Amino acid sequence: MSVPRFALFNPTGLPVPAGWEGPVCALSRHLTDRAPDLVIAADAALGKRTGHPWLGWLRDDPDRLRRDRRRLDCILSHDGFIVEDQAQARFLTDILAATDRTPHILFRADLTAAALSALLADIRATSGFLPAAAGPSVDYIVRVGGRDITFIRRCLDSLAAQTAPGIGVILVRYAPVPGLEAEMERQRPRLRRLDLIDMPRPTTRSTCLWAGLRLVDADLFGMLDDDDALHPNHVASLTPLALSGAIAISGSVQVWDDAGGPHPPADPGLEHRAFHVLPAPDRAALLDWNLAIHSSAFLAPSSLLPCIGPDPALDITEDTYLLRRLVRMAPFAASWRVTTDFHWRQGEGDNTAFRGDFRAETRTRIDDRERLDPVITALRAGGGGDLPLAPAWGQGAARPDLPSLTRPADFNALPANRPLYVYGSGRGGRIILGELSKHAHLSVTALLDSQATGTAFGLPLRRPADLPADHLRDGLFLIASEHLAAMTATLRAAGAVHILDATPHIRLYTALPA
Repeated sequence: MSVPRFALFNPTGLPVPAGWEGPVCALSRHLTDRAPDLVIAADAALGKRTGHPWLGWLRDDPDRLRRDRRRLDCILSHDGFIVEDQAQARFLTDILAATDRTPHILFRADLTAAALSALLADIRATSGFLPAAAGPSVDYIVRVGGRDITFIRRCLDSLAAQTAPGIGVILVRYAPVPGLEAEMERQRPRLRRLDLIDMPRPTTRSTCLWAGLRLVDADLFGMLDDDDALHPNHVASLTPLALSGAIAISGSVQVWDDAGGPHPPADPGLEHRAFHVLPAPDRAALLDWNLAIHSSAFLAPSSLLPCIGPDPALDITEDTYLLRRLVRMAPFAASWRVTTDFHWRQGEGDNTAFRGDFRAETRTRIDDRERLDPVITALRAGGGGDLPLAPAWGQGAARPDLPSLTRPADFNALPANRPLYVYGSGRGGRIILGELSKHAHLSVTALLDSQATGTAFGLPLRRPADLPADHLRDGLFLIASEHLAAMTATLRAAGAVHILDATPHIRLYTALPA
């Protein structure tokens, strides 16, 4: 068995760990040239940059990450973590508890080549870097035309390199591509299928996409622009989520190419690659134009395709329209991994995103298509049960004007013999239940959740819409969650009258400012 090759990514010149003998890289493209088996990021807050397994060195106190969602997302973009102390390890374990991810953690004091090798083996086994023995079939639609074959080769190479088996590609050609046939012959043995559709000109981007979608015969499908690329574990990490019936999404890396080709600009002192986003799985936000997901970052069940409707004849944002059609029928599920690159050139000629007027016109057309759609109207209004993902405790948009509970005396002043509900079954709910237990005249009727039912902390778990009318009229509703605004709106829509904000008391336990 070969010895793994490690590289340290250290663009800011932090002190190199004692005894470090591997290469130290300051630019992402240096990592690509070296092709290490594992990248160690000297500062995890910079985010993951390439498709290699990454181990982020956590240097932040957990309290800072609880206040800064953007910084937390950068930390979570890594596949594993080096930590300084037990508090950091506990925080990462807790924060990843709601995901499908294993918290691969190595203490700095244990940083040895043998420990790194063992952790790398675990990351490979659980993050989709190892080839799977069997799996569902997957078709990708790739539209080609006008761009140089080097772009398309990079795109197809990334599909052929997926660790998941059964990858097929449907090429839709809308303009000549010199060298395409020869490239297809090179790629054909590496793929389950490789088909080509020629579109008559003139045509639109959506017409090309819909033509490719009609030829999908795999279990799952995705789309990939011919200048973008997937990390090797992209399909493997999203497949379990997509097989559950959800639209699986991942985070992305934004890569700036030179205007003339796939290579970065000549200036070696500039970095042209950056962690972009870990999107929250929120259908309502997407439909309200408050969430952007790159087209390369989703994988969906093919069973949804018969319901997407006819070609909308859109020149741009056709990928956004497709996603909006899909979320009418299925929820999002996020892998919380960064597994795709989307490439931009430094000029307007090859980027329709620069055309603000063009995009505004297309958005108007999409809005008109959805204006009378009752499903989308309900989802946009929150009827789909999706709550916005708040950055952290105490952050967010304008807070509702509610009576607040901070001190024990505030809880003791609550009246007895009234239905009492705590909205929030996570850490906040546990804190509020602990405080309520100290006041003998108060008895909690049930916990509330926007979607789930059953039990939590030994109490019934109910939905606001299921409560009796007299409880909604006379009961006390204590919100114990960072989703304060959304939960207030849900309670008011259900008919609740007496709503109180318990987050000031929770904030005493989270070391966050008011």
